Amino acid sequence: MTILDKKLDSGTQESKRLRFLNRTSKRFSTGDTLALFAVGTFGLNIITFLILLLLYGSYSQLSKKAPPSLVQLETGKSITVAPIGSLERTPQVVLRFVADTMSLMMNWSGTLPPNTTEDARLPKPDPGIDIRSLTNARGKVASGAWQASYTLSEDFRKEFLKMLADITPPGVFKGKTQVVLIPLSIQSPVKIAEGKWKVKMIANLTVFDQGSNLGEVIPFNKEIFVRAVEAPESPNKVDGIAAIVYQVRSSGLEIYAIRDLPQENL
Repeated sequence: MTILDKKLDSGTQESKRLRFLNRTSKRFSTGDTLALFAVGTFGLNIITFLILLLLYGSYSQLSKKAPPSLVQLETGKSITVAPIGSLERTPQVVLRFVADTMSLMMNWSGTLPPNTTEDARLPKPDPGIDIRSLTNARGKVASGAWQASYTLSEDFRKEFLKMLADITPPGVFKGKTQVVLIPLSIQSPVKIAEGKWKVKMIANLTVFDQGSNLGEVIPFNKEIFVRAVEAPESPNKVDGIAAIVYQVRSSGLEIYAIRDLPQENL
């Protein structure tokens, strides 16, 4: 074999080897690209799935958190609140409603309830509110008692006012008699139905007549039945009777019955 033949044969073999390597390289490059694409896509799916899990966990924790409990009133004052149902009231709200209502209703000082600091400093005489008593006789109730009576249900209010007119001493409106309610115990409200409670109050009514500082003590032990109602929305400008009604019913509660507390429950 001549030198030329050897060179041609060597060149042919080298050309075949280069073509083989080039073909192998092309096949490896295409397959590798597809594999990398598949692995990358799978990896992105895994990352997306993990992100979705994190988001789900965050939303779950957020849903379990209590809503914001700080509310700012129109006056600028901030108060804390708690989410409750429309017929739910906290025991503290029910107790305060009963205590405030009975205090206003059963304290007869002979002066009008103060509406301003000036009224508190210089109380005005209470002329009383004319009410027909249970015996259909002419009677009066204290103005504070009449205002507080709007916390009573409408079917109970009229009869209760007639009873108050029977027991209110006439001397209250002449500056000769004062009646003070002294609560001894107001028990925690007991829930008796949805949106209804009963509260037991043990108290004394002390009657002070002119010239007597000892006073006459009358037991006033009652079982008071309270229920939740929709609180009226007060207009911006209101006065007179409407203002009184909106004020005393702003707690969204009303008394629908009061009965004597049996002796054995004391």
